[in-house]
Amino acid sequence: VGACKKWEKMDMNDQIDPDATLEETTSFLKTEVDADIDVDIDNDIDIEDYKNTPKFWSSKKLIVAGALSLAFIGATFHKTTTTYLSNLLSIDDDIEEELIHTNEYERTAKRQIGNGVYTYDHLVSTHKETLFSLKTKMGAKWYVVPFHETEYVFIDEGEEFLYTFTEVGDYNVKVVREDGNEFSFDISSRVTRQDIRELTTEDANKYFETLQKYYSIGEKEGLALYGTTYVSWSAIVRMHLYGAGTKECDHWHDDAGFLNHHVAITWQFEQSLRKIDPRTAAHYWDYTREPGRDQLWYKSNIFDDEWFGSNSPNNADHIVDKGRFAYSPVVHGTGFSTIVNPYGLLRSPWNTNPTPYLMRSNTTFFDFADESSNFPTCSDFAGYAKSSLSEVLSALNGALHGRVHIMIGGHWDNSNEWKNLALESLQSAGGSPDMFLLLSKYLWRQGFTRIPETCSADTSHADCMPSCPETIVGDWDDMDDVKASQILSVAGVFDLTDVSNMHDLLNDYKLGYKDLLKELCHIGSPGEMYSSSAPQDPTFWPLHGNAERFITFLRVSKAKGLIEFDETWGYEHISELASDNGIVCDWSEVEAGSLEMPTCSKGTCSGHKEDDLLPFTDLYHEQGSTLLTNSEFYQVIHPYSDKLPYAFDTFSYWEACDKHNLFDQYASSSKVKAVSKNTEGLGGM
Repeated sequence: VGACKKWEKMDMNDQIDPDATLEETTSFLKTEVDADIDVDIDNDIDIEDYKNTPKFWSSKKLIVAGALSLAFIGATFHKTTTTYLSNLLSIDDDIEEELIHTNEYERTAKRQIGNGVYTYDHLVSTHKETLFSLKTKMGAKWYVVPFHETEYVFIDEGEEFLYTFTEVGDYNVKVVREDGNEFSFDISSRVTRQDIRELTTEDANKYFETLQKYYSIGEKEGLALYGTTYVSWSAIVRMHLYGAGTKECDHWHDDAGFLNHHVAITWQFEQSLRKIDPRTAAHYWDYTREPGRDQLWYKSNIFDDEWFGSNSPNNADHIVDKGRFAYSPVVHGTGFSTIVNPYGLLRSPWNTNPTPYLMRSNTTFFDFADESSNFPTCSDFAGYAKSSLSEVLSALNGALHGRVHIMIGGHWDNSNEWKNLALESLQSAGGSPDMFLLLSKYLWRQGFTRIPETCSADTSHADCMPSCPETIVGDWDDMDDVKASQILSVAGVFDLTDVSNMHDLLNDYKLGYKDLLKELCHIGSPGEMYSSSAPQDPTFWPLHGNAERFITFLRVSKAKGLIEFDETWGYEHISELASDNGIVCDWSEVEAGSLEMPTCSKGTCSGHKEDDLLPFTDLYHEQGSTLLTNSEFYQVIHPYSDKLPYAFDTFSYWEACDKHNLFDQYASSSKVKAVSKNTEGLGGM
């Protein structure tokens, strides 16, 4: 006890090596502690005082070494004091042990799930074999309380044991060490979302086989096989259409509700995917790797036939015709969905294309990749590492995520008289190819552009295109640029483009405002990813996973005090952006099939306000059929929430960043919010 007193006075706790052997620690004590110290033992010493001294307990080896040093210096122990020390060293509550656990991915990457930032005591991957051991490397008997059970079950004996938790939930592991000491550890099993390119060959095949099966199972078959909580791909496309394809406004994009809706629908998708095979997850795609590797985006292995298939199929109809997802059907939604195109296909109403298969093109309004040289970079993301929630939501909707949608989906069936302008002068004049489709939809929402109610199967696409009826815009034969300019001005088109001197630009290519109005009324054809039926394309899922991972990284960083991140609910609107128009049109008084005009005004589309309800149920057990507000759901998806059934493999690791770390990238680059161009996002998809 005297030696311990002196140890405390000398404040040498920090000098001892916690990894030293018992012999090394004893030798250290022998050197540092005066051997001639007079140990005057008082039988009334309260050993509890020493047990409660933080410095005394900071090294477990010190307890043993301290006792040995007492013997070494020849102190005379009274019987009572010896009993105190004996009791002190054998109290189970004060003997500490550490549980070590890793799975194959953690051992390969040399980092814990989520970089160890989750607040669970011990986080393991569901359906992934985990190796458990004790830090002391002592042999032990291992017990687990299985899912929905209350009693421990003996599993194995030895220094290590392998175990796979097959259900999401919280468990307990009991360890009885060979020295008789017993410990228990709380285990949290969660689905782990991995970077899709970090998956083992086995897990990648499992993911794609399950995804392929998901897209091949019909609504009725899926419900029969997997129960009433199963949500088919067609039901998910319908839900996305109901959110983004309505006439009045876009309830899911271009405002603050963007993140929540897409996190929720991905969660719902993952639940259904795992009903088919519980060993997989909604893995994400870190698309900053392509530019980081100086890889041409369209040659990414993401588009291999065995993965998602070509980004621009070599056929006139732009059908994905090779690989796992060749000829993925677009179902007839009449009777299933209130939003369909004129042919009855589950598509945006204004997308009148009759081709009943998944389509893609890597050109948008004649321009390759919508004038983007590559996907968003690590520097692009790092530029928003210390922004506010409203800024990040706007960036994710557009520059950091939305432009990938456009690059994969594309836009065609446009008049060739616009080709030279699009390829030669549009960008330098301040415009972008994607603005044509976005402005077209703006005219459609306001009622200027109308869609045929129905088109029979034998009606050609050319005869089933959108148009602006003469009842609304006047006689096209009598139309001139002055009148067309007035219509475009009333519709607010000029307010939503930053093209400088539009008149001169059009005139240089022997075009005018009449030609512009006619082209916008025509709309053209987009691929699924550039439309409100985007979940029809399986690339939809890993793309959104990366967006969620980024904002989760920001929330974790804020919680740890590393950044300031203002999470006040809101959205940074961008002027002169074709999709971010802030117009809500009331069609409730318009008779179906008539050419009456809706009442449109500035406002916030429902679905984006903090207290607006989200249309998702049964995401976690306690939710049931209760709908959550944006505010409530945003708290549910906080990385420290106990409601989340999934976790991300890593937050800070981004292969394409400096030192593979997003913060290092931020430190080495200045903050630039205008990322290449603030691409028009999904703009009412």
